[in-house]
Amino acid sequence: MTNRRQFLAICGAACLNAGGCSRLTARRIEDMPREYALLMHPEQRRAALGDQRLKISGADFGFGGTDFYQLEWDNVHFYDCIFYGVFHLTSIRNCVFEHCQFPGSNFQAYHFENVLFARSDTLGKAYLMAGSSSKNVRFMECDFGGKNQNRNNFGAIYFQQDVSYERCTGQYMDIGGSGVVNYRDCKFGPIDVNCGDVTSDGKRLYATILIEGCTFKGSAHLSRSVLTNLTIRNSKFDVLDIGNSEVKGDVLIEGVEAGAIINIFNTARSITIRNSTFRGRNVRSPELYPEIYRSLDCGVDLDNRSDLQSVVLDGVVCGRDDGDFSVPNLIDDTASGSWVMGGVDTTVIRNCKIPKASLWLESANVTIENYEGEKASFVTSKIGSLTFRATAIAKAIDFTGVQVQKLDAKGLVRFAGQKIVTADSNVYLP
Repeated sequence: MTNRRQFLAICGAACLNAGGCSRLTARRIEDMPREYALLMHPEQRRAALGDQRLKISGADFGFGGTDFYQLEWDNVHFYDCIFYGVFHLTSIRNCVFEHCQFPGSNFQAYHFENVLFARSDTLGKAYLMAGSSSKNVRFMECDFGGKNQNRNNFGAIYFQQDVSYERCTGQYMDIGGSGVVNYRDCKFGPIDVNCGDVTSDGKRLYATILIEGCTFKGSAHLSRSVLTNLTIRNSKFDVLDIGNSEVKGDVLIEGVEAGAIINIFNTARSITIRNSTFRGRNVRSPELYPEIYRSLDCGVDLDNRSDLQSVVLDGVVCGRDDGDFSVPNLIDDTASGSWVMGGVDTTVIRNCKIPKASLWLESANVTIENYEGEKASFVTSKIGSLTFRATAIAKAIDFTGVQVQKLDAKGLVRFAGQKIVTADSNVYLP
């Protein structure tokens, strides 16, 4: 019968052969008697070194088959080390992993605290995870390079509570966490940015996400994240898929350049998008489906629209959008275009260029100012006060079924040949 130690050795050898781990030349940690003894026995390490950090360079963890199960690693600097196979430790504290590799590794600890991964990489699919909690975990200039495009076969970098990814790269991986999760100056291919969680007993573990100065090629999926707040600044996306994510508080998107933001939030208290451009992009697989271009979805699930208090679009430019929502109207068979849901209290659309827009505005106060477009549908909107200022919608406006208590349309620019439909509404335009 194969025991656990032998099994881990077999896993390590298989990973070494399959993962192409030849970039680092390392000795087995078992062949470094001093380092091995101090690593395996925390009390002996503290007695020998006190507060001094144990340094281990050029070590191979895995091929020797040592079982590190439920060990505690504290105050260790790993340099040019390679980890493969299965690692389930109790805790990792005050450690540095510099220029290390984790090819195919399942590297976990119940608790991480004050841990830095610097210039390290996974060399393909791997799992680096905190099973219970993490505090002050940082990845700097690391590469998470998955190779399988099937999202069901992504590896995962996931830490409970606080984690930061800085100047990292990668693709075909799930890279996230719970608590405070920061992505700064990263360059990713297709990835899942999956943050927050719902436990088996229904408890929500909320994350707060900041994405700043990052570039995402392919699709970036929020993948039903569970969030307190979401902030995205000065970043570039091909396609950002909101994925029905739940946001307990506020969404702020500013300085973003994207092909498209698609799919809506499950819930959010407010959505603000400023100084951002959504060019329009085909979001369907061309070999399987007819193309459909999207640029912007801005809203929440209809069942939760009463929780959306405020929506502000300021300095937003959209490109081609064929729409993906069926809303009956009298201009076309269906309303199509960039989809914007209004906030219950306030909706402001200012300094925007949106060629085709489908606006669902159940709002107490709506202001549309310095707006340029070709077609806009307000179908079935229910609005307290609606004010147009310097609003130029050149070809067609559909107010079918719209009810407005107070309308100021002096700033709605009229054009020759412009079609305006007001059927079943109380909208009157002299």
